[in-house]
Amino acid sequence: MAKSKGKKNKPSSGNPVSRFFTGVATEIKRIRWPKFSELAADTGRVLAFCILFAIFFVLCDLIVSKFLIMIGVGV
Repeated sequence: MAKSKGKKNKPSSGNPVSRFFTGVATEIKRIRWPKFSELAADTGRVLAFCILFAIFFVLCDLIVSKFLIMIGVGV
């Protein structure tokens, strides 16, 4: 049977809690954290998207309320 390259074979015995935290630590080391410039750009995109959706929903609300007033249902 061929062994996978680059991976260590760990025994599945031992305390499950310690294996869990060892696995968590291993996964945290694999995370690629964004640079500040990437983080700022992504934050700007999210804020712009939220503002555009807020404007869209306000416009939809105004159009629907004006329409309801026009047909005599709204107050």
